[in-house]
Amino acid sequence: MRFIGCTFIRMTVSSFRCLLTRFRVPGPAKTVAIPCRRAACLPSLLALLILTGSATCSFARSAKPIDPATLIETETYIPCADGCSLTLEPARAFCFKVGDQFLVGEGRSYLHEDKFTSFDDLAGKQLGLRSSRRSLWIRPPDRGEVKIVRGSLFEGFKNTGCVAEVHRPILRGANASRRPQKVPADAIAIAGPDKGEFRPLYLWLQCGFDVSASTIDCREWYKSGEAAPPDWYCARTTDGTPVSAGFSLDPLLSQAGKLVLQSGAVLQHDNRGRTDGQLDRPGEACR
Repeated sequence: MRFIGCTFIRMTVSSFRCLLTRFRVPGPAKTVAIPCRRAACLPSLLALLILTGSATCSFARSAKPIDPATLIETETYIPCADGCSLTLEPARAFCFKVGDQFLVGEGRSYLHEDKFTSFDDLAGKQLGLRSSRRSLWIRPPDRGEVKIVRGSLFEGFKNTGCVAEVHRPILRGANASRRPQKVPADAIAIAGPDKGEFRPLYLWLQCGFDVSASTIDCREWYKSGEAAPPDWYCARTTDGTPVSAGFSLDPLLSQAGKLVLQSGAVLQHDNRGRTDGQLDRPGEACR
C-alpha cells in the first residue's frame, strides 16, 4: 500500500483547499511529513494545526503597524452639495499626516455620527493610525479605535497637502483613461467643480495667454469629450502679482474655477460679464 504526505496551503475561510503532498510548519527548514491515506489526510492536518497553533495556513493575517500621525483637519460635509436627497448621510472628512505623507479618509453614519464628530478636539494633535489600501483605523490616545474608508472627495481642506491627496486618485484615473479625440493632446486633467448639482470628477483643461487682452483663456471638456463652458482668468494672481505667458499650472491643486500655479499662487478669476465669449463692456479692467 502506497502512502502520501500532505501540504496545507494558505487559504481563506471561504475556500478550503488542500494540496496532498507535504505539510510545512513555520521555522527554519523544518518539514513534517504526515503518512496518511488520501481520505484521512484532512483530519490529520487539522490535528497538527491545533498542536502547532502558528501554522502557515492560519486564517489570521498579520496586523498592520500603527504609525504615529497628526490629524491635520476634519470637517463634516454633504458630498453632493445642492444636489443631495434628504436621505443622504453627511460625511466626515479626515486628513492625516504620517511622516511626509498625507492620507485622507471619510466616515459616515446617522446612528453613530458622534463617534466621528468627537474628533474635533484632536485637530493638530498626535494619534495612532493604521492603514490599508481601502481603510484607515484611527486610534486616539483617550478613546477606542475607529475605522473609516480611505479616500475622500472633500475639497474644502485648507492644507494644500490634503487637497492634493483628494485630487491624486481622481487625476490618476483620468490620465489612465482613454483621452477623447476632441480633447487636445496638451490638455491636462484637473478635478471637477465642488459646487452645483452636476459635479464631474474631472475636466480636461487647455489654457492660453491672450496678450492683447491680458487674460488667460481656458477651454474645458467633459470626460466624454463634449465641450464644457469656457472660462477666463486675469493675467495676475489673487495677491496682484502679474503672470507671464510662460505660466505653468499645478494639476494636483487646481480644480474647475480655481487654477493654481506651480508656485502655489492662485490665478485671479475673471468676473467680467461676457456674451458668446465677448466682453459686455469692452475696455473694462479684469476683475
